[in-house]
Amino acid sequence: MRSNPSLSLLMLPLVEVVLMGLLAGLVGAVALVHRRIFFTESLTHATFPGAILGVVVASWFSRAVLEQRADFELLSVMVLVGAALMCLPMTWLMRWLSQVPGLSSQSAAGIVLTLGFALGYFLNSWFKPLPLKVDSFLTGSVLNVGLVDVAAVAVVLVVAVAVLVVGGRRLTFYSFDALGYRASGLSATWAETLILGLVCATIVVLIPAVGTILPIALIAAPAASLAPSTRSIRHLMLGAPLLGAATALAGLWLGVHLSLSVGGVIATAAGVVYLLSAGARWCVRRSARH
Repeated sequence: MRSNPSLSLLMLPLVEVVLMGLLAGLVGAVALVHRRIFFTESLTHATFPGAILGVVVASWFSRAVLEQRADFELLSVMVLVGAALMCLPMTWLMRWLSQVPGLSSQSAAGIVLTLGFALGYFLNSWFKPLPLKVDSFLTGSVLNVGLVDVAAVAVVLVVAVAVLVVGGRRLTFYSFDALGYRASGLSATWAETLILGLVCATIVVLIPAVGTILPIALIAAPAASLAPSTRSIRHLMLGAPLLGAATALAGLWLGVHLSLSVGGVIATAAGVVYLLSAGARWCVRRSARH
């Protein structure tokens, strides 16, 4: 019995979108509960220069040491490594700026967002030509993901679930009563490190599929859509990943069916889901008044 060639080609993208939908929804719920959505948005753009530097290093290493062109697997690994390493100085910069008198955390995040995006474009122009086009950094390519990309998402998803199973109650305590959390002798640094670490890791592993500017849609929309109507954080933590996976699958199907950019369609689908949920809540409130 012959397998369907189209289905075989879509197996990795299919697994990728399901895993990244689950991961983005779960970490998006964490970011929403801890009021880190705008931080997440700025960090998505801040990983752009790191991904480019990763490709530059991979290309140089292949030519100078291996005496060959960089293969796809090496490029994939170095995109993730470069983006992850760039998260560290950008996160430090954002936290330092937020402590400057007269500068809010939102302003600090906006500065980092703009700086990261501008630096990425500068590096892309400086190191032209690169083995990967700039479009692959900005919007990703779900249909071209490899085993390394899928494995990276799977590992981060397992780690995120483990962190929330073990430390979820403490993180919830910290999000609703930071003063009480500190007064009880618990470490706020531990909580902040876990939250920011989950956000950074999620953004990094989503880059191959949806780039550096689209992850925020899949991270924020599922949790934001469900939060007003869920009764508990536990329900939100369960519902947001499922909605994220369903949204990503719908985006993959529509993108392939209509021959459009799958990453762009997934981000659009996430926005539509949020608008539909907001419209449904408005209709319910309006009918309740009458």
